[in-house]
Amino acid sequence: MSPTQISVELKKQADYILHELKFCDILSHCGRVIPTGSYFLDLMIYPDIDFYVTKVPIEKVFEMAGELVKSNLVFEVKMEKSDDDPRMRGGYYLKLFINYGNWKRHWKIDIWFLEDSHIDEVMETMQSFKDRITPELKEKILNYKFSVINEQHRTPMYSGYFIYKAMIDEGMTDYEDITKYLIDNGINVNKS
Repeated sequence: MSPTQISVELKKQADYILHELKFCDILSHCGRVIPTGSYFLDLMIYPDIDFYVTKVPIEKVFEMAGELVKSNLVFEVKMEKSDDDPRMRGGYYLKLFINYGNWKRHWKIDIWFLEDSHIDEVMETMQSFKDRITPELKEKILNYKFSVINEQHRTPMYSGYFIYKAMIDEGMTDYEDITKYLIDNGINVNKS
């Protein structure tokens, strides 16, 4: 499959998984449930879905995790305080592992429970990216992301934002320039 075909199939499977989990129905009890990242931008190249959800007390997070894990699709859930990224401090991070499809890795759903004001701030940038993606640029981004897939069958950790910034904001198209931009922003681009 081409990167574009992969992206189309991943989006279709992501929508199916979210529907089967009753994901938005369960999490809407928190407030807002906002898709972000490659799922929001329709630039998926490996099985990963990201969401921001209005922050609620930790007991409520565990309650919703319990509802989600009832699905036969979910085989593991991890929960932690969200502090690995300074932009996410003060929130909670819930990670669901999903057994579906055949992508050389399991599906993962990342859910950050954050204050609404922080969600608004982060989503302003994501919406700006989305508004400027043309079909041609979408294909170029997917091709680049596919070119940097590592041994874990994913793009380098935290690289998505910087790939979008390089290609959408900075207009970069040369793979070497984009990779250097990622490295300059602290992204480990090693394939292993």
